[in-house]
Amino acid sequence: MRRGPNVGAAQCGSQAACAEQSVRVYSMSTIPQTELQARLFAIASRARPVHDLPGVLRPEALHAIEPAQLFRNDRPRQRVLELGAGWGEFLCDWLRRRPEDDYLAIEIKGDRIRRTLRDLARLPGPARWLRILPINLNWFLEELLPPESFDWMIVNFPDPWPKRRHWKHRLVRGDFADKASRLLRSGGRVHLATDYAPYARRMLALFRRCAAFEPEFDPPGFRRLRPEDLGPTRFESMTGLKRPAYYLRFRKLR
Repeated sequence: MRRGPNVGAAQCGSQAACAEQSVRVYSMSTIPQTELQARLFAIASRARPVHDLPGVLRPEALHAIEPAQLFRNDRPRQRVLELGAGWGEFLCDWLRRRPEDDYLAIEIKGDRIRRTLRDLARLPGPARWLRILPINLNWFLEELLPPESFDWMIVNFPDPWPKRRHWKHRLVRGDFADKASRLLRSGGRVHLATDYAPYARRMLALFRRCAAFEPEFDPPGFRRLRPEDLGPTRFESMTGLKRPAYYLRFRKLR
């Protein structure tokens, strides 16, 4: 979900300031990559009150989390990964429609996590399976998630960072399609949504260049109306989009 100046990275209070300052210092230095990752992980894994909430995970080491911590194993089911879950309205709608699915949400802001858990608890019917990983998804993704584990990857309205000098902060850029391919099972899908046309074109071009994916929507490769099988997001409701958004979906071939 669109955050403002720092997608998925902002926290409240002094911890946020410390983290952001650390990122700026490290990124501008000549620290070796392995040491840089270790320092960033030390920030990401610090104890926070949100770690005491049900279903919220605290990574203990810089390697893939054991699948048993993320998923149920009693029977086959879809596994969903949402990057930047925001206030949780999308995931609550998903689990309302599909209570049998396993859902992992990456969201760093504690108030949004608490709101999500509160709203999820109000859903009627059986208990849903939700795990939340409160980390900066721009720092760690493949490092903490087991490969070929998900059937869906959801990215709703990430910050478009429209100025060219800020493109390096975008979530969907560079090798993002390759990362998605490594995390998805065969036949898995990536769903992307943005209201910024230049970003939509770059998303489309990025996935078209990746041989592991094919677009699911007919040419030009996106839709301007939200797919019927997906619920609305808070961003769409709050902004009352003056123009239809861009919705893209790609399927992993192998």
